[in-house]
Amino acid sequence: MNLPMTDRRRWRRERIGVRGLKDGDPTAWSWLVAELGPKIVGYANRMGVRDGDEVMGATFEALARNIGTFEGSESQLRSYVFSIAHARIVDQLRRTTRRSEVSIENTLALLEADEPNEETFNDPDLLAALGRLPKEQRRMLDLRYVVGLSTKETARALDKSEVATRVAISRAFSKLKELLVSDLLDGGDPS
Repeated sequence: MNLPMTDRRRWRRERIGVRGLKDGDPTAWSWLVAELGPKIVGYANRMGVRDGDEVMGATFEALARNIGTFEGSESQLRSYVFSIAHARIVDQLRRTTRRSEVSIENTLALLEADEPNEETFNDPDLLAALGRLPKEQRRMLDLRYVVGLSTKETARALDKSEVATRVAISRAFSKLKELLVSDLLDGGDPS
């Protein structure tokens, strides 16, 4: 293997991390839960699930059952974990439906942005507005900008090509802006 030293370390870390999970290493599992657990809970809550912790637990339980069949890097594992989480979210949403209120406060920064960033999506009012998007668009924006997956990782989690995902994310962001402008014109208060 003729990789530069940093690539060797990364390769070794990724292999050891996935291998550690497969071997049942408590340190590897603790790291994974600490790293992805809060993101899964936040993602589940933003998707409208009442108990994000329950989704996180079910996600890691499913992962523990299936980790032996997983083959891939740490990055691919993140995508795999979020695809499991999404399936658990869908299961829970089918059982209970929650209607979210929409508030249009603090949206001017988003309306002026060419592309959102992770900080843009930390505003609770904006997160509520995301609830008005179709589920697939909301899911894409959430995985990409709130959870912080790369476009490639988001594509893997959605089981789509990277190009299709990039285009769909752009359209979803445009649709979100369109909804927010419409709300502002209908008398929403942007302050």
